[in-house]
Amino acid sequence: MRFLLTALVAVLLCAMVPLVPAPQAAAQGDPPTTLDVTKITPSVVGPGSPGEVVITGRLTNTSNQPINNVEARVQRGNATTTEPAVQRALREDPATVTEPAFTSVTARLAPGQQIPVELRIPLTGPNSLQLSQPGVYPLLVNVNGAPNGGGRARIAQAQFLLPVLATPGGEPVRPEQPTDTSMLVPIVDFPRLEREAIGGMRAVLVDDQLSASLAPGGRLYDLVQAVTDRAGPGSPVGNALCFAVDPDLLVTARAMQQGYLVRQPNNSLVEGIGAGAAGLWLSKLREATKGRCVTALPYADTDIVALGRAGLPDVVKGAMDGTALVRDILNVEPRNLLWPMEGALADPAIGDLPRTELLEPRALNLPPGSLSPVRVRGQDMAAVPLDPLLTSALDPLHDTEMKVTALSPRENGLPSAQNALGALAFRATQGRVPDATSVLAPPRRWNLRGDDLRALLDGMQQLNEAGLIRLVPVPEPAPETLPEADLDYPVDAGSAEIPQPVLEQLAAQNFKVGDLFRSTAKDPARQVYPADVTTPLLSGLLRGASSAWRGNPDAAREWVDRAGVAIDDVLGQVRVEHFEGKVMRWDSADSPIPVTVVNDLPVTVHVVFRIPPVPGVQIQQDFGGTLSIPANGRRQFLLQANAQRAGKFTIDVTTTTQAGTQLGTTKRLQIESSNYGALIPILTGIAAALLVLMSAMRIIKRALARRRRAEAAAAADAAEPAESTDAAANGAPQDSTSEAAHIATTDGDRNRN
Repeated sequence: MRFLLTALVAVLLCAMVPLVPAPQAAAQGDPPTTLDVTKITPSVVGPGSPGEVVITGRLTNTSNQPINNVEARVQRGNATTTEPAVQRALREDPATVTEPAFTSVTARLAPGQQIPVELRIPLTGPNSLQLSQPGVYPLLVNVNGAPNGGGRARIAQAQFLLPVLATPGGEPVRPEQPTDTSMLVPIVDFPRLEREAIGGMRAVLVDDQLSASLAPGGRLYDLVQAVTDRAGPGSPVGNALCFAVDPDLLVTARAMQQGYLVRQPNNSLVEGIGAGAAGLWLSKLREATKGRCVTALPYADTDIVALGRAGLPDVVKGAMDGTALVRDILNVEPRNLLWPMEGALADPAIGDLPRTELLEPRALNLPPGSLSPVRVRGQDMAAVPLDPLLTSALDPLHDTEMKVTALSPRENGLPSAQNALGALAFRATQGRVPDATSVLAPPRRWNLRGDDLRALLDGMQQLNEAGLIRLVPVPEPAPETLPEADLDYPVDAGSAEIPQPVLEQLAAQNFKVGDLFRSTAKDPARQVYPADVTTPLLSGLLRGASSAWRGNPDAAREWVDRAGVAIDDVLGQVRVEHFEGKVMRWDSADSPIPVTVVNDLPVTVHVVFRIPPVPGVQIQQDFGGTLSIPANGRRQFLLQANAQRAGKFTIDVTTTTQAGTQLGTTKRLQIESSNYGALIPILTGIAAALLVLMSAMRIIKRALARRRRAEAAAAADAAEPAESTDAAANGAPQDSTSEAAHIATTDGDRNRN
């Protein structure tokens, strides 16, 4: 027995072991640790800089094995002298020319353990970076260690560019002319709003992740706070920034501020927790954007090129109407700029677009290396090229399929900010493009921590003070003064568009929205316009065409479906009320059907009745046009009906717009009629016919009887002489009634001879 108990305890202990989570093993080929660089001092080496570079970060063991004897060192490559060399340094492991001694980090790094790291490397001298002249240098942080049971190997690395304006004791580099420089600050997230608050219904979000991003320490909060801290209105850096804001994000934050619900995986709804964070963030954004450049992106960063190809100009117009929302929510006057997704346009005639487009050079037919503004051929539109070198530096995912769909950088953002400073220093010195403004275009969904963005803004200010760059507003040149160039829509941009089947589904839902708009009117007693009801529905459809779903048609279709549910919910606010008892009994041929139409929308809605034909019943449907249902009200109508026979009937009543868009659900009414209606004249006619037939039969029978009597009389007359002789001879008496005995009679005969 004791043995059995011991075995049972052992089994239970073994079963409980997996309940303790172990660090997840790194995928095959991935390094077993990650190095998160959080600070680089100085970010730009110039006159007066300290004599060493200090790199601070965190090292995390992501494997399921301990790592022993962890060491690190900082290696340097040759200065970049060409733009392709800078591009390679951004994406590839640099070939290094210095190999200082390793510095011990820790003797043992346990699975899942995270430790701080600080590396110091002198600029010159022995065991240093050995810098002897200014330039832009690639640096590699090389971390080595011995995984348990394995040999010594590189277990983590980080690489970035270090701009060196002057070596210790040397003279700074100053170009003949500084490079004009501007930067966009994208305020964009993924679509979250499933349904806006319409007609008394509360706003619904698909999840509550945005509440964390808007709260202090979150991505969007830090972006705004960093700009407020380092680039106030009127400062050189502040004047060079332009906020590119997605109106959908503002609408979502405002809806959260007013209280909202969150959809759960089981389809239930719970109260959202981000109302306070949304209100704080909106106030911070108003403060940060006050007095500076702001431009509105297409609503939900919509794929306006795909919408144009699908022949949906009204949807494109709706996508470009976000300027008013940005103005109203932020209290700023947006500039007339457009930064389309991927910086590319296929056809400028798809809608009423701004006069200045911010496009990537690959989307324009430009001379190699040119960054000069041009006029789009045949259009009153200027195209300002974005600097592709700076774009690649800021966005590690730019040359991948996730360039507009994912948060970028995905994890560590400081190296990309540092790379941007290095690329900008190269552009201002060895890679200068005359008569052009270098516009920094970060990734759409910029994933920088606040400190990383502060470091970038501080570095830009330092380059400005050193005379390498001149911080200027985003240019808006007059098109008529520019040379012309053609648009050149990239093939890969076209292949990633929202697919046509999804847009066809979107177009079908958009028809319903437009039909509802045409069927509504402002109620005189309310300050609600039809657009206040239908614009949120169109916005929901635009979320289905967001850049977030490029290359992901299933996600786009899912969001169009969500928008369709919201549209049906709004259409369902106008409905036929349930019939009381659901069964009506008629005792007469003409009986009116009382129908009540309820309108829970804050606008007047014009409807018509749609009732399929019912054999045996005639129902009036035409009331001389549409019927007006007041805002948040109801009206009762009497449908005149006529039962043509007795029996049971099923009548389906639906309200629609004049064009046929259904409002609410169909209501079914059962009718039982005891009235014969048109059967009574029919039965009377049949009875009359039967009487006529019976009278005719009697007349025929009477004529036949008379004929038989006549024949019998003739036969008697022929036999009378012989019989009389015989009778007389025999002396028999003659019977005076014998003739009558041979006459056939018929009951009912009235004329007897």
